[in-house]
Amino acid sequence: MIMRKDSAVSPVVGVMLMLVVTIIIAAVVSAFAGGLAGNTHKTPQTSIAATATLPPSGNETVFANNGGDVLDLNEIKVMFQSQDTKTTLTTTDVGTNCIAFQKVGSTSSTMIKPGDSFKIVGKAAGYGTGVTYGSFAMYADSKITWSVIDKVSGGTIATGTVVL
Repeated sequence: MIMRKDSAVSPVVGVMLMLVVTIIIAAVVSAFAGGLAGNTHKTPQTSIAATATLPPSGNETVFANNGGDVLDLNEIKVMFQSQDTKTTLTTTDVGTNCIAFQKVGSTSSTMIKPGDSFKIVGKAAGYGTGVTYGSFAMYADSKITWSVIDKVSGGTIATGTVVL
């Protein structure tokens, strides 16, 4: 009677398969962690200050780029929030939710360099005591939180508050 022992083949194949699977998983994780798996966009870094004026002095919010990266108005959105109410505005909202979303001093350029400012002009709210941006309203003695957000990466560029 001839006895065969093939038991050594199965553990060797099993160990090799586990090793190959481990190497493939490590390569995939490394590719995602290293940014090779997709096109990543860096969020601009800049210091922004905001001021808002109410009627009769004006009906706009002005954002000043105090230093950092250059911003393109077509690639940002501005979110205003007061308690549970908020709105997000972009350059495409001009004519519907705001009157203007433009560089201060220029209607043709959309690039906001350090030292430049941009403004969002709203409509005067009832009896000239506030400003509306679509369904969102700012009134005297209210605290408004604002955020400038990069549309491409979704990252927040700057945030702050304005007390009217």
